[in-house]
Amino acid sequence: MRVSTPESRLSDAWAGDGWIDVSRPLSSQTPVWPGDRAFELDQRSVDDLLVSAVSSTCHIGTHVDAPLHIRPNGIAVHEIPLGRLIGPAEVVRLPASCELALPQDLPLGWSPSYPKVLLRTDSHPVGQPIGEGFTGVSLDLVHWFSDHGVVTVGIDTPSLDPFSSIDLESHNALADRGMTWIEGLNLDGVETGCYLFIALPLPLRGTEAAPVRALVRRLAE
Repeated sequence: MRVSTPESRLSDAWAGDGWIDVSRPLSSQTPVWPGDRAFELDQRSVDDLLVSAVSSTCHIGTHVDAPLHIRPNGIAVHEIPLGRLIGPAEVVRLPASCELALPQDLPLGWSPSYPKVLLRTDSHPVGQPIGEGFTGVSLDLVHWFSDHGVVTVGIDTPSLDPFSSIDLESHNALADRGMTWIEGLNLDGVETGCYLFIALPLPLRGTEAAPVRALVRRLAE
């Protein structure tokens, strides 16, 4: 009889199919923050070969922010430890009706199983223009996560701070606590529970953000 261990469950998760793409597609139709550079695709034929070039804000679709985004001396994307972006993670539901989620909005009695938490709010559907109405994360919730061992927070909205935020309190709190954050996930249809998570950014050196291809695969019970 095989004994199930955390290590064997991780090994099982890599086998076979079952991966879910939780990235937002990138195209000229992908909404960007007001004032940011929209995605542009330029394609041309050179000696019977198709050659493509793209131009875009780095904060497009599903992306990881680096502390450099809010701190002149913060680390850049290429300096984020990859272990923060690969490994077991837990998907948690938050009520879409709240503008700023608090610790009491978490499921009653819940505590994180892993140091990576992905927040599903369903408050910003794919393709919706970026504006008021999506759910953000409060300063208190950032500190609660950190106090409970969470080092990476992902969310299915354009920002962990609300659209109207000027001071970006949650961004700054995440940086203060040495945490990593991913914005713009597409968790539509992803049930709560534990998953193997991958969200690797483009290896852009010196940038404050980069798009990621994010995937989850359900961990065996």
